[in-house]
Amino acid sequence: MSGTTTPFTHLVTSREGLYLARQSGYHRVMDGIFFGATIRDGMVWLFEAQDSDLHAPTCRGRILRLAIDPVSAACGPVEVVADGLDNGCHQIDFVHGRLVVVDTYRQALIVFAPDFSARAVHHPAGIAMADTGDPAYVHMNGIGGDGRELLVMLSHAGTRPGRPSEVLRLDSGFQPVERFGLPGVMCHDLVVLEDGRLIANGSMGGFLIDRQGIIVQVDSLITRGLSIGADEVVIGSSTFGDRDRRIAATGRLTFAGRDLTLRARYDLPAAPTQIRRLDGHDLSLFDYRATLPATLRPVSEPALEPAPGVEA
Repeated sequence: MSGTTTPFTHLVTSREGLYLARQSGYHRVMDGIFFGATIRDGMVWLFEAQDSDLHAPTCRGRILRLAIDPVSAACGPVEVVADGLDNGCHQIDFVHGRLVVVDTYRQALIVFAPDFSARAVHHPAGIAMADTGDPAYVHMNGIGGDGRELLVMLSHAGTRPGRPSEVLRLDSGFQPVERFGLPGVMCHDLVVLEDGRLIANGSMGGFLIDRQGIIVQVDSLITRGLSIGADEVVIGSSTFGDRDRRIAATGRLTFAGRDLTLRARYDLPAAPTQIRRLDGHDLSLFDYRATLPATLRPVSEPALEPAPGVEA
């Protein structure tokens, strides 16, 4: 790591460890198999799968909380705030002050009490399990929203990988009120812009998409991991392989402006699974999104529109 007076701006999780990133480069700070990540009250929260076989019925998944200094990259003590979770859980985020874990392989949302004294389990997409051949399994892999209503990504990876992904809109009781399709396959990440426009990674095409279609092709890899701040977009990409080889997959980070003009791009030794701004000012974070006006875009920022220079 060099130039440590320049703060790192983003947190990047992967199956191979935890990274800090900025436009000029990255630094690996922890070993582990990490999927979901979120930021709250200046602290980093992570989902860690402690079993390399994510489909093993060992339930060794856990939620970690720690502080990370964006300048020195020093990590504070790691606190385990919850454990006994399925190894295959994916995205996590705070929704109205409660941590929500996407239990992908069990097709559930696990909602913790604010003090983590209890947890509730919801099945907004119906009850189904991975690896059973059940056509009701939708590979629910992510959450997002506008700070008022929660959105859930139904990727359809696994049993129906060629089917376009869908999104569920949930009410305050985590029950579905709307289901709509996306113009992408095996999608990840849901981010709602200040004007209400929904952005996602159309993963299998290497695309960034909205509900109307492709915004831009990021590169020829699988897009996964999306962070949108006031003036930048950071997109993760990864190579793709069979389940047993994914822990060895490599990746890439693309930094762009809100108009999608390319600012920086570099390879990572691991495939990103989640990207978040370290300061928490990230539209991918549900509770941060709730602090912003519902329909207003900052007048100083351009719209997120197709622009040349982002494709590989």
